[in-house]
Amino acid sequence: MGRVLRVIIFFGILFALLPVVPAAGTEDKCQGDFSVRLKCWTSRLGDDPVTLTLDRALPLDGTEKSRAEILAGIEGHTDKLVVQVPAGVSTGEGGTVLLVLADQERRLVDPDARIDRLKPSTLKELNGICKVPRKALCDLVAQKEESDPVSGTLLIDRTLATEHPAYLAGSPDDAGGDPDNWLLPATATVLALLLAALFLLVRRTRTAPAPASGPAPAARSADEPTRALRAAPARPGRHRAPSGPTRPAVVRTDLHPQGYVELDRVLYRAVWADPGQAPPAPGSRVDVTDGPEPDSDVLHAFLPAAGRHAHAR
Repeated sequence: MGRVLRVIIFFGILFALLPVVPAAGTEDKCQGDFSVRLKCWTSRLGDDPVTLTLDRALPLDGTEKSRAEILAGIEGHTDKLVVQVPAGVSTGEGGTVLLVLADQERRLVDPDARIDRLKPSTLKELNGICKVPRKALCDLVAQKEESDPVSGTLLIDRTLATEHPAYLAGSPDDAGGDPDNWLLPATATVLALLLAALFLLVRRTRTAPAPASGPAPAARSADEPTRALRAAPARPGRHRAPSGPTRPAVVRTDLHPQGYVELDRVLYRAVWADPGQAPPAPGSRVDVTDGPEPDSDVLHAFLPAAGRHAHAR
């Protein structure tokens, strides 16, 4: 049991520390300003979709020229771009541009997400992209007199995005990669499971009952002190002898009417089978044999051979 407990604790600590390791997302592979990162992300657009999860505001930095070169070559691959905005996250101008680039069904937005508006200069850069079917989203997020972000609910209501309330931690790419969003809940979950497993193990160890029949681990060694005999007096009559081959064993509990004997360092349930002799005290040696009933798990105990012969004379 101790070895099992140590293994469980080791793996629990290991799994609890796993969230500290950064996910293999864009924060590791795509470094730099928005232009450099956008080029890195879109370079992987192919047969399989690329999923970008915004976990914080993404600024629109870098040079206009470099962004224009990337945006010019991305239009034919937007069906492979998936952009996710979890609850409570502000997109920043860079994140809003990513939403504009993605197709409507691949904009996965939580109702509580905040979509930041685009400056007139940014909309000018997107002039070649802000056409049908993207024109409605560009018009909605255009920075006019008001500067408050657009809610995710409004995008969903106008069918400009698909509702996606679940934040998928560990998605293929995280545009931000801040581990604080998932480190605490993941660690708490693992620790809770570890404590639950530990509690069940301790409870099972303390309350496990003795088996009704069959072998059980030996509780004491053969050289422990003998306890006082608490047995009924012998009933008069002839001594009974075993009917089959016997094996030496040590009495571990009172055999009244049944108890346990130790045989090869394993406890077995046994019954005292000699009605003409009082059952021996715990610590005494006896001979045991299998019971006469088929498939019986209860051994029959007798005085050792020397004792039986002495009583027979």
